[in-house]
Amino acid sequence: MEHETPPAWPVRRRMPDLSALDGPTRATVVAAVERLRALRGVFADRLLALVRSDVPGYAVLSDDELRASARRFMDILIGELSALRVPDGALRDMLGEYALERVARGVPLDVLAIGYQLGSREMLALIDEVAAEVDLPSGLLLAVHDSTWEFANEASSVFARVQHDLALERAHFDAERRSAFAGGVLGGAFTTERIHRDAPLFGLDLQLPHVALAARAASAADADAVRRAVASAVGVPADRLLLAQVGPGLGFIVPKAPASTAHHLVAAGPPLPLEQLHHGFDEAVVALETAERFAMTGLVRLSDLGPRPLVRSAARTADLLSARHLAALDETGRSNREIEETARVYLECDQEVRETSQRLAVHPNTVRYRVNRFQVLTGLNLRHTEDLVTAWWLLNRRRTHGHPSRPPLPPA
Repeated sequence: MEHETPPAWPVRRRMPDLSALDGPTRATVVAAVERLRALRGVFADRLLALVRSDVPGYAVLSDDELRASARRFMDILIGELSALRVPDGALRDMLGEYALERVARGVPLDVLAIGYQLGSREMLALIDEVAAEVDLPSGLLLAVHDSTWEFANEASSVFARVQHDLALERAHFDAERRSAFAGGVLGGAFTTERIHRDAPLFGLDLQLPHVALAARAASAADADAVRRAVASAVGVPADRLLLAQVGPGLGFIVPKAPASTAHHLVAAGPPLPLEQLHHGFDEAVVALETAERFAMTGLVRLSDLGPRPLVRSAARTADLLSARHLAALDETGRSNREIEETARVYLECDQEVRETSQRLAVHPNTVRYRVNRFQVLTGLNLRHTEDLVTAWWLLNRRRTHGHPSRPPLPPA
């Protein structure tokens, strides 16, 4: 049994070179072009009727505006047809400008795409009528159809590109507005009236407290990682997060403090009304700077840091007390550095000898010896509350600020 040969898919016809046409055919093309030019008004009326009937999204435009657009569309196509060119640059530029203009008037881009398809269909119907009048060769008519639908497909990509560009522009503008609002609130630059006026624009409930977060980022990539970690922790989409650069750090406005921020150091202030949130941000910054000094990670609050923030202040007082109590520890030598480190860890471990020995990987008697030597060298009795607090403060301040005369302790 013989197999039937499947019919070949019709080959797309290309526009011929106008100069290659014989005289009668060229004259027919000229006649078709002139006839189409005379029917511009007819095309505009037909397209207007279609749009009014089938595309309600064009209701924001007047009849005169729609007719003018249809005539402009037709003029460009007639110009391309008169030279037998595939609609190209001129119509592409016109479509891009037209899309931006119509979007600004409130016409969605999907509505524009439908309108363009209707316009192409109606224009080809009109070309068919004219082709019958002037006896345009069928091959040439098919080439016009093919080139028109070829560009109709490209028009879809023009609208898609415009839609993409507009979406990026809106996202950038929205991000700028969010950043300006967050910066104004956290920096204390906005009045209560302005905060109350603008907060609803960002979905904030003025009746609920909010939390200020502070963080630091070494690079744009690091800042984006922190932003995503915070957004995930508080259940807010990353692109909707209220975030601003405030001074040298990052500030966030969130509905609640996150339970965790993974390995990112983030400080949280207390829940406060929006108009008082700059006070909460100030507190978060103090907590952040303190935690950085102590090489902490994760989420921190000032209320959880105990007396650690004290090591950030009173530089002159610290220098005087250091000179008085720690001068003996500044002598070079491994033993004095080991005594200082042991005393600091001993205080961190709430004076538990066994825990200190485990942390330092030494015998408990070694811990007892070094702590006693610390007390002898510094004159600070760790059984007395005031001496204990002074020792803790001075040791941690030296640890976080560094000491120019003391190289780091080498490994044991």
